[in-house]
Amino acid sequence: MKELLEGIKKNSNGASKHDAALEKESNLLIRDAIFVRHDGSLVKVKFQDVLWLKGDGNYTTLVARDFVISVRNILKDFEEALPQKEFMRIHKSYIVRLDEIISINPREVKVGEDLVPVGRSYYQNLIDGIKKLGSD
Repeated sequence: MKELLEGIKKNSNGASKHDAALEKESNLLIRDAIFVRHDGSLVKVKFQDVLWLKGDGNYTTLVARDFVISVRNILKDFEEALPQKEFMRIHKSYIVRLDEIISINPREVKVGEDLVPVGRSYYQNLIDGIKKLGSD
């Protein structure tokens, strides 16, 4: 994922063979979706289908409307790739889609049928993000 993001950010002038490969991989991140590796193939996951993500070391569990997959990427990679207006980190190990939140309290949010913990230091940012969502 880091390589994918670097490929997007890099200028193509004077690109080496490795840089060209990174540029080719950058096609995995498109306007409204991202392709993730799962069971040896690439699976397209639309941002609108993602409910929340949980980071656990080098792996991230992606919970979508119709499926749950575990991907070998750190949560920070997804945080950088997902649209910041739609997704927010609410805990050191969790990112949620703001418009899918059903209820909020200082300890957790309800997203669909799931309860996702909120870190103490992230709560005020979450409230501010919800306010921004309402004003857009």
